[in-house]
Amino acid sequence: MTEILPSQSSSLDDWLCYLESVHPANIEMGLERVERVANQVGLLDTSSKIILIAGTNGKGTTARCLESLLLAQGYSVGTYASPHLIRYNERVRINGQELDDQFHVDAFDMLEKGRGDTQLTYFEYGTLGALAIFKRHAVDYVLLEVGLGGRFDATNIVNPHACVITTIDLDHKEYLGDTRELVGYDKAGIFRTNTPAIVGDLAIPHTVTDYGNEINAEMVLSGRDFIFTEDSEGFNWQYQGNDWRLAKPAIPCQNAATALTLLAKLELLPSEQQVRDCLANLTVEGRFQQLSEQPLIFTDVAHNPESARYLARKLSVYKDQGFKIHALVAMLADKDKVAAMSAVANVVDQWSLASLDCFRGDKVENLAKALAETTSTAPSTHYESVETALDTLLPNVDENTLVIVFGSFITVAAAINYFKK
Repeated sequence: MTEILPSQSSSLDDWLCYLESVHPANIEMGLERVERVANQVGLLDTSSKIILIAGTNGKGTTARCLESLLLAQGYSVGTYASPHLIRYNERVRINGQELDDQFHVDAFDMLEKGRGDTQLTYFEYGTLGALAIFKRHAVDYVLLEVGLGGRFDATNIVNPHACVITTIDLDHKEYLGDTRELVGYDKAGIFRTNTPAIVGDLAIPHTVTDYGNEINAEMVLSGRDFIFTEDSEGFNWQYQGNDWRLAKPAIPCQNAATALTLLAKLELLPSEQQVRDCLANLTVEGRFQQLSEQPLIFTDVAHNPESARYLARKLSVYKDQGFKIHALVAMLADKDKVAAMSAVANVVDQWSLASLDCFRGDKVENLAKALAETTSTAPSTHYESVETALDTLLPNVDENTLVIVFGSFITVAAAINYFKK
């Protein structure tokens, strides 16, 4: 444990180092501890309307879409997301902007003084810190991304104005279970009685609707209550008399449709022109983000089967244009590497595998074993780090090759930092 307790005059880095040391577990499921501290410091008594956003993938892009559409109507918005790519400050936004370090330091100092002898994990400190910042700014709406699952996630201590489940797939199986039904039941734990609950998944497990019906949540379901269809040019969205044809945004159309449905349900839907303008300008760092035009380099945080399937669809567009696809992959040890790489294997012509030298980071040897279990016959090269791989690859990439760097948030951060330098 860090011996020196940070203070209100300490740096944010000092506080983050301290928060990483004060709880023996990275993840501890359950709400009792975090709810106790939240009540002790008065965080649950807020005038802000909170929207809880859960899902295996798509939470960040859905939140970014909602943020943009609410800001366009003049509302003040606080957004909490995790993990961050480069800076901790990315996790909390007020009206789309990151905050100075001191706001986070003030929040952590308040929590440390108010928590008593209750231990908190790093994520729980971050969640409560974000709630403290949002209360301090008295924002109209809070967009709160659920960290893991839903039912026992620290974010689930709040009384939400509405709830969203974006997608449901297998990830964090050691905590959530190894079937979509188990995962769906856990995520449905954010639902509340007589509270709007929007579900954007395209094949909703019965456990989600069973629980929603049991507690009488106001469920609005994809495929039943709102319709979303997509083609190469854009997507169609239908709900409550709205029948809109919209251009394809930089985020998954499914998540945009889910966001629009939530706002319509809450009677907060902007005009069609405002929606078009917001979608046209949406960008989310790390989601099929272009890092270089020549050579053509993209990066993506895809790290589980569902997100990898979406990435494969994005890459297939370039494949159909005649590009060869070179995948540089580095992943965490607890991810389903075989399933993730299998999802993109049919579009990949060359693999580069790299180790991640970080907590939970996996070694390149394990990635190679996982790749051998896929159907891919494309050749592979192995590297000790993402940076080393890029040093070697970039001078040899021709104009007909697209390089995609993916596998985790840490992988994407390494690629972004490489190009910034």
